[in-house]
Amino acid sequence: MNKLIKSIGVAGLAGCALFAEAQANTLQVSGTIYKVSGGTTYDTWKINMLSGGTFKVDVLAYEATQKQTSTAGYQEIDLNNDGEITFLDPDTYIYRDDGLLDAGDMLARCDDSDGNHCPDSSNQPILTNTDGSADGSLFLRDPAFNVTLQAGNYLYLVADYTLSTSEAVAGINTNDNLTLPTGLAARDHGDYRLTLSSDTLNFSLVGNTITVSQVPILGAVWLFGSALAGLATVGRRKIAGV
Repeated sequence: MNKLIKSIGVAGLAGCALFAEAQANTLQVSGTIYKVSGGTTYDTWKINMLSGGTFKVDVLAYEATQKQTSTAGYQEIDLNNDGEITFLDPDTYIYRDDGLLDAGDMLARCDDSDGNHCPDSSNQPILTNTDGSADGSLFLRDPAFNVTLQAGNYLYLVADYTLSTSEAVAGINTNDNLTLPTGLAARDHGDYRLTLSSDTLNFSLVGNTITVSQVPILGAVWLFGSALAGLATVGRRKIAGV
């Protein structure tokens, strides 16, 4: 009897794990923007939507309480514990990925978390801004938003300050110089972190490609129920054979 109870307990935990996985999933990716001759770089993440759905994107890139060091109460805090203070002012875009990056593929833009260009009303309004970011960013530079995409391939661009569509196509942010708060020494790079999360989607990462798929919630619950039903049958057999 004790062995049977232990078996049911283990299977029950496994079933609960399946159910818990079905409820939420999170992926964190990191990157670096570099100062180069003529401007700064930008990063491109490929998003492969196997099915349509909604997920949250939370950007962590600015680790100071105020815009300028001369502002009363100014502080710097290493939020992601990487040993550096980052002052990127992220400008992010979502493009349709048809194999060739051009201005006509731009779907939406999300800049500051205080609502600046998020969503960009001149383009498809697929972004819904949230007030502030969940990662604890201290100054309203980091965007945090929900995005709803249909099945298909997309590009998520992460840049510093202002990246125009023509600059995105050219592959360099020519209007940027990694602007820092007044009084700080110039830097040649800045780090950022993206957190993608959803209650209904799975995320997987290979290289710079993020694959997004639906979580089969009903399937997980069905598997859990089937496992318990099977154990109940085994249990009756064991008891009958005693």
